[in-house]
Amino acid sequence: MGSAALATALIKKGKRVFIEFPSPQEVKSLIISGAYSIGISHREGAILRNTTAVKFFGDKKLGVIFKYDGSGRSEIIMKFANVRSVTETVLEYVLTLNEKIDVPDQLLNDIVNMNEVRFDKLSRVGKIMYKALKMNYNNKEFRREMYNFALNAIKTRSLKLPETVVREAAKFDEALRIAGRLIKEEHYVKYDTIPLLVVSTKFNDNFIRQNFSLLKPIAYDLLLKLCRSNGLGMLVLETDLGHTLRVCLHKKDLSFVKIISSIPREVSEKLLISLRGNHIIIKYKNPSESSLDNVLGLVDKITSSILQSGH
Repeated sequence: MGSAALATALIKKGKRVFIEFPSPQEVKSLIISGAYSIGISHREGAILRNTTAVKFFGDKKLGVIFKYDGSGRSEIIMKFANVRSVTETVLEYVLTLNEKIDVPDQLLNDIVNMNEVRFDKLSRVGKIMYKALKMNYNNKEFRREMYNFALNAIKTRSLKLPETVVREAAKFDEALRIAGRLIKEEHYVKYDTIPLLVVSTKFNDNFIRQNFSLLKPIAYDLLLKLCRSNGLGMLVLETDLGHTLRVCLHKKDLSFVKIISSIPREVSEKLLISLRGNHIIIKYKNPSESSLDNVLGLVDKITSSILQSGH
């Protein structure tokens, strides 16, 4: 929506607009030059030159405009307080260009409610958008479809969603049904009290393989469900860059340090390990090494250490 709002303003000023939607995996190696960037700055690992970037910091309700020179150095040229989303940040910035773009209030509120995880507050259109976006997080073609919907909503005030979006939302409902079966029929591995969910086409469970495309977009939600029930949960997920391991921890008597230290040094040197909230995310630096067997080997070492310590 923010991209559509800025594009509309630039078109009104007689500019030609070309838009790209990099995947989350592409952002860290991205070089942006002579452009506008929405939601992507140097903070995500991208290199920006002669570019204006629009960022939103939800915890502070703060919108920030970065300006990058030809060498990639940045300075903050504007700040907007009490904004609720990157879209609202864009709308404030557009005013400084002497343009005013009206986005339907319902869409602005739906975006905020999605960001703040208040799904019960979503409108009917917002719920469909959320479900469809959930199933297509990395799908560039779908993001362009949503961009075109946003452009039309700004231009005509119409909130009629394309049939493609409605169909994709229906897949989310089907994914939830499949997820219910997965939990009920226990299509996950148990290491004593530690549940491991494997969402991979290489896993030796026909149910998982047959439903991979539906389970992948909601895999983190399933991990959270198992984690809350058991205090600890693990997820091995197949991605475009091989398999990753995510460990969710809700036990106060078990530390992240204990889990990370259980990985042998000669193995940990090959890994990228990061913390996000109460999650540990583990990836192989070299995607060619991130086979299912290798990542399951990590799981064996970690679970063995945890269980030996009595947790």
